[in-house]
Amino acid sequence: MADNTLEAFQIGASLYDRAQTQRRMMEQLQLQTAQQVMQRENYDIQNKTASYNLSRSMDDQAKFAVDLPKIQKWQSAYVQWNAKGDPTAAFPAPPTDLQSATGLKMLGDMSGPVIQSLPMAQNRFLLEKANASQFESLNNEIKFLNEHGKSDIPLQYNGGLDPKTGKINPESRIAIFAAAAPLREKEARLKELSTTALTGQRNTREGLTQQLISGAINQQEYDELFPTARPEGGFAELRTQKNLANLVDEGLVDPNNKTDFANASRIVRSNIKTPAKVIDSITAADKAIFQLDNAIDKINQFDSKYGKGAFNEYVGPIDSPLFKATAKFKGLTSAEKQTARAIQQQIGMVLQDYRKGVFGATLTPNEQVDMENIAGTTGGNDYVFLTSGFNENLKRGIGKSITNNRYDAAIPLDLKKTYAPEIFVGGATPATPSVGQPAGSGIKIISTEILGQ
Repeated sequence: MADNTLEAFQIGASLYDRAQTQRRMMEQLQLQTAQQVMQRENYDIQNKTASYNLSRSMDDQAKFAVDLPKIQKWQSAYVQWNAKGDPTAAFPAPPTDLQSATGLKMLGDMSGPVIQSLPMAQNRFLLEKANASQFESLNNEIKFLNEHGKSDIPLQYNGGLDPKTGKINPESRIAIFAAAAPLREKEARLKELSTTALTGQRNTREGLTQQLISGAINQQEYDELFPTARPEGGFAELRTQKNLANLVDEGLVDPNNKTDFANASRIVRSNIKTPAKVIDSITAADKAIFQLDNAIDKINQFDSKYGKGAFNEYVGPIDSPLFKATAKFKGLTSAEKQTARAIQQQIGMVLQDYRKGVFGATLTPNEQVDMENIAGTTGGNDYVFLTSGFNENLKRGIGKSITNNRYDAAIPLDLKKTYAPEIFVGGATPATPSVGQPAGSGIKIISTEILGQ
């Protein structure tokens, strides 16, 4: 009996333990299940949060892409404003329509230092402007003293600067301004006298004389103003006097010959101008004469070696050259042949220019007929005769044109001396010869003896 009871108790205890074990297993299973559910829900929440944040970030980035150019534009405007250094200029306003949080943060980070630096930038600008103004004023006084022969004063005060700091020394600056003050007062006085109407006259020599007599100006002021005062008759008369003085200096007018001087004065006052075509013809004919003189010299050299008339025989007519290869000229070197051709071409080009009307306006109608006869002699081959005749006509034509327009400054003085020396007071000698230069530049005129006439 007792054994059955014990067995029954053991069986019961075993069943109880099993039941407890199953209960704990069920509780653990339920706990694990609950944890899994909570973990899954947490994952869902995290996924939704990440998705939400990602969506917001992408939306902010899209807005920032629109905001960024606005911020950059403002930044560029600020850099330009700051580089200009003018605090009076309008400060560039930052953008107010930003939509992204990133853009707002960036603008805030940039704006703080900028706004804080504005007062310093303005103060720096104003200080630099003030210093520049002071230096400019000081430099003006130093320049004024130098122009008036007082350069020793700026040197004495080191240009108004402190040698140690390089900045303006107030005491030196005062000394420089004080030294310039009397000179400026004197200059202002003379300026006032030269621009203010006194005794009914305005800055004329006669008016200055009346001012001196009346005591309005002193002798020193009179002496300083007189050289720049105009004579009665205005600036036209002043130019006339200057032109007459130039003619006297050039030797074209004798100031002691009243008739000559009066004629020159009348012509200068009349402002008679030589026609441009005549002046152009004079300068062009001068170049042609140089070419012809040069050609005649070379022809004479050729004839001196191969006999009188050899050049005419070898080359042939002016307009139809032959360049004969006779036995007489077999000894010609290639250089001599080339020179002969160059001479013929040189003369031919001068004739062509005449026919084109490049020069010849200085000739009379009769001289033009003579020139046409000379230039039109296609069958002739006496180069020295034809060329020298053409040349002498040009020289006479230039000489007459210059003589008739001797007072015109538009005609170069060297051409006047070369082709019309008789127009000068006492007669002027031609300019010094210079090889390789046109006649108007100093080449001598070949005489008729050299031409072989």
